[in-house]
Amino acid sequence: MVVPRPLCYSPLAMPDRDEHLRWTELSRRTLASNALFDLVAARRVSRSGKSGEFWILEARDWVTVVPVVHDPGGIRSFLMVRQYRHGADLVTTEFPAGMVEKGEDPSVAAARELQEETGYRSGRLTLISELRPNPAFMTNRCYTFLAEDLVPDSSLSPDELELLEPIALTLEEADARMGSGELVNAMTAVALMAYHRHLAASP
Repeated sequence: MVVPRPLCYSPLAMPDRDEHLRWTELSRRTLASNALFDLVAARRVSRSGKSGEFWILEARDWVTVVPVVHDPGGIRSFLMVRQYRHGADLVTTEFPAGMVEKGEDPSVAAARELQEETGYRSGRLTLISELRPNPAFMTNRCYTFLAEDLVPDSSLSPDELELLEPIALTLEEADARMGSGELVNAMTAVALMAYHRHLAASP
């Protein structure tokens, strides 16, 4: 019979109590670099004496935009994009998203990506989430912005190697289909969760 260990409940975000969990960096070297990220190998040691080499992606921050439109009947929809994703070898449906340029404010990047991928601009951008995509080996953050008061601005102007197809999905369709078919991008799922949390907190 396996007896489970008792659960240990402790307060979150207390740096003065977390020192026993931290690792100290002894050295690092760059293994590869490109426009998306630097791959580095960091040698680190724990407080208890464990040591090892860890590969880390020093990536640029990302933005995801949740563009919301309301039709005359009061139906709420999202502006989304369909595109081929090389990593998964799939066509996916996602919220507009992209990288934050060096020195660029995330809100500026969000407005730019919205215009480039949908041809719309937003009269109101609200930051609704800031998360770490994968803190196990990535250094970057992903900012999610709610885009409202949308107006047509121009035709699409995606990056040179982007091929996009805009699509509108109702809130109900996005909720029902998230996690299946084309709606399998994890950051899009996180953005939808952030949108619902924002709605619940709004007066």
